[in-house]
Amino acid sequence: MEALLPSQVLTPRRNPAMIDTIARLRDGTPVAAWLLKASPSIWDIGAALTEHVELDWWRLAPTYRAELVRAGHPCAMWVTLGDTRVRSGLWAIGEVVGEPHEDVGDPDDPLWRDESARRQVRPRVPVALEVLDPCVPREVFSADPRLRNAEILRVPRIGNPAAFTPGEWAAVLELAGT
Repeated sequence: MEALLPSQVLTPRRNPAMIDTIARLRDGTPVAAWLLKASPSIWDIGAALTEHVELDWWRLAPTYRAELVRAGHPCAMWVTLGDTRVRSGLWAIGEVVGEPHEDVGDPDDPLWRDESARRQVRPRVPVALEVLDPCVPREVFSADPRLRNAEILRVPRIGNPAAFTPGEWAAVLELAGT
C-alpha cells in the first residue's frame, strides 16, 4: 500500500466541539493531538529543516504518555529555543503513522549533537510531518489567548510528547492555516 501524504490523511476541523479526543492524561485532561518537541541541543533540527530532511520518526520520553500514542493520532512539531537558524515555535503538522517501539537513535545520522542521548533506548514513533511555511513563531503562538494554558508554554521542559486539548488543537490548526 502506498503511503499517503499528510495532507491526504489529515482532516483538520477547527470547531473544538467536533475535534475528537484521542486520549486522556492521568488527570483526565482530554488530548486531541500530540506535540513533539525538537531540541536543537540534542538533534540538529536547524540543519534538518534547512536541508529538507524528511521528518518521518520522533523519539518520545519513556513515560506513560508514550503508551497513549497510537497510529492515526494527529501531531505537531515544536522547535525549542537554542538554534539561531530557526525560530522557536510550531514547525510542522502531521500524523502518527505507526505504533511506538523501543529503539536508539540512528548511529549513521550525522544530525545528532548529543551522543549519549542518541544511545538511549527510548520509545520511537513513526510520523508523517508536513513542514509549515512559514512556521508559527513562539511569540504568535503565546499571544493567542486560546493557547495561554498550552503545556508547551506552561511547562516548556515537559518531555515528549506534550498534549493539546481539543480547543488548543483547533487554535493550532487555525494559526497553521490548515
